[in-house]
Amino acid sequence: MTNSVARSESDPPVAEPVVRVIGHVKWFDSAKGYGFIVAESTSDASLTGDVMLHISCLRDYGETLADEGAKIVCDAVKRPRGWQTAHIIEMERPRAAVARERGERPDYEEVTLKWFNRARGYGFVRRSSDEIDIFVHAVALRKAGYDDIEPGTLIEVIIETGAKGDHVLSVRPKR
Repeated sequence: MTNSVARSESDPPVAEPVVRVIGHVKWFDSAKGYGFIVAESTSDASLTGDVMLHISCLRDYGETLADEGAKIVCDAVKRPRGWQTAHIIEMERPRAAVARERGERPDYEEVTLKWFNRARGYGFVRRSSDEIDIFVHAVALRKAGYDDIEPGTLIEVIIETGAKGDHVLSVRPKR
């Protein structure tokens, strides 16, 4: 017979040991809702590899974006699937947020929807000037009011370059 102690809902949660991380954002994809941090300095040598950064931590910090290369200080915890950010202490402001505060508006450009698979939640668009496919996530399309969209539809988008190449950051219907 094992001697175990049952926890009741009123018991405080068991605190996970946290490791302080100083590093930079390797990449962050707002459409996927996560990215990774490269640790440059840690309070525990057992932290090896990248640290996952989930959008919920960014939201708790008051942001929704993290720029590639941005300096970050955070606490991380070891989870079954690896190291994960638990709390952001300090981070360089995303370029998009700084631009908004300065009154700068990003430039939308016209593209054509090549294809979109609603079940998979993504598709691709193309600029008229080249034959390169640019990733578009269903979330960006839904924010612009598109629940379903047909190939060949002209839309206006803001394209961002990330670690995995170009992707659509924002969509608006063609004006």
